[in-house]
Amino acid sequence: MIVSLVLSWYRVTITAAGMQFYQSIERALFSRLFPGAGSELGGLTGPITLSVSALDKEAGGWRWAILVVSAVLLLEILVALSTGVAQQASPTWPHASILLVLTLVNLILVAAAFFVRPYGGTSSLYISVSNGIGSYLGLVAALAAFGGGLARLLKGSSPS
Repeated sequence: MIVSLVLSWYRVTITAAGMQFYQSIERALFSRLFPGAGSELGGLTGPITLSVSALDKEAGGWRWAILVVSAVLLLEILVALSTGVAQQASPTWPHASILLVLTLVNLILVAAAFFVRPYGGTSSLYISVSNGIGSYLGLVAALAAFGGGLARLLKGSSPS
């Protein structure tokens, strides 16, 4: 899960109309503020495609919560392994429940990041955003982790 956060989660394409729009804004604002500066975009006509990871500032700061929850989840697993709880047929109450809650929170955050793309309020005439490989890997990893946590809890609660 953590590895998927540095991969490309979103592919942002700035269309030709978007490039013209941004250049007109740039000329209108920056030419008045900085009369000696030329056009920063250098006359690009687009389209331009960018890759954005989940941890980029363009993706939105709340996606860092996925990293935090994944790190806490990993620490919980390491604690369970070091104390021997993970090898028990029926793990003690807090570990199995904590794993299930953390994997559920992680799944909710990853699913939200998968479906709520950055630049959502921008017209598709200017910018289009699609999911990248990182978002698909992250969603699969979150589903697998939640399924594993749920299976572990159900296995521990079933009478032997």
